Amino acid sequence: MQSSAGAPGWAQLLPLVIVVVVLTIRMIRPTRISVTRMWITPIVLCGLAAVAVYANQQAEPAPFWAIALGIVAGLATGSPFGVLRGVHTDVRAADRPGVMYLGSSWITAAIFIGAFALRYAARELMPHSGILAGIIGDALLAFAIAFIATSYVVIFRKYESLPKTAT
Repeated sequence: MQSSAGAPGWAQLLPLVIVVVVLTIRMIRPTRISVTRMWITPIVLCGLAAVAVYANQQAEPAPFWAIALGIVAGLATGSPFGVLRGVHTDVRAADRPGVMYLGSSWITAAIFIGAFALRYAARELMPHSGILAGIIGDALLAFAIAFIATSYVVIFRKYESLPKTAT
C-alpha cells in the first residue's frame, strides 16, 4: 500500500492502531463461543497463510529450506504463547452443550499488542522487500496460527474437563 505525498506518516499506522484497539477490547471482555466456531479461525488462517506464502514465493522466490525454517521458527515460538493464553483464559460452560464462555485475559491482549509491536519493529528495521522480509513474514504468520491453535487446544481441554451438568 503506497501512501500519497500529502498523507501524513501517522496515517499508515492508523489501521494497525484500529486493529489493536478492536482486538484488545474483544479480549478484555468475556465472549461466548461454540466449539465448532472456535476451530474455524485456525482453519481459515491456515488457508490464508498458505495463499500468502505461495504469493510471496511467486513475487520473491526463496529457497524451500529457508521458508520451512521460518515457518518452523514461527510455530515453535507461537506455541508457548498460545499455551500461556489458554492457561490464563477462564473457561465456563454456557447454557447449551458445545458452547462456552471465554473469560477476559489481560495476558492475551498483552501478547497480541507485543506481537504487533514486534512485527512493526521488524518491518521498520529491515528492507521492505526481498527474501529475508518474505521469510520473516511467513514466520510471523506461522506464529499467529500456532498462537491461536494452541490456545484453542488448551481452552478446549479446559472446557472438556468442566463438570457436565444435566440440562
